[in-house]
Amino acid sequence: ENEKEKESEVSIDIIETEDEYKAWIVYSQSDYDCAEYLTEAPLHPRPYNIICYHYQQAAEKIAKALIVYYKTPGGVSKVHDVDFLLSQVKNLVKKDKGVELTEELVNMASDISIYASEPRYPNEFPADESDVILVMAALVGILIAAVMSPMIAMYQQMGNM
Repeated sequence: ENEKEKESEVSIDIIETEDEYKAWIVYSQSDYDCAEYLTEAPLHPRPYNIICYHYQQAAEKIAKALIVYYKTPGGVSKVHDVDFLLSQVKNLVKKDKGVELTEELVNMASDISIYASEPRYPNEFPADESDVILVMAALVGILIAAVMSPMIAMYQQMGNM
């Protein structure tokens, strides 16, 4: 009976982690959708600083999804430094075989963390298309890690069956 209770606890833990992971991914999608909408909208001048803000927020939330997925000690921090968030899971991701948060990606994440706060103040941070490209590149790298990690783990588990 004690064995069944342990199995049940593990099962619940996995489901809760999966649900929270998915919640962060869905939450990230909202910021991504806002950035995409503003990118496509016929606005002049184009609000590049706000677009960068939303792409940065999407990247940040995906990094937090990775923290949840890897059950990083301390859980999700209420910080906006994407490089700090990625550094919490960098070594765990490497152990997953097949996905790697490269030093270059962590450095890019460091470069985009400024977009979490600076665009909130008028005339503090004029952004342009090159800023949008930088944030999107970091977002894509982080997204690949967040999507591939669970897929690779699932594939490895299937191989062990």
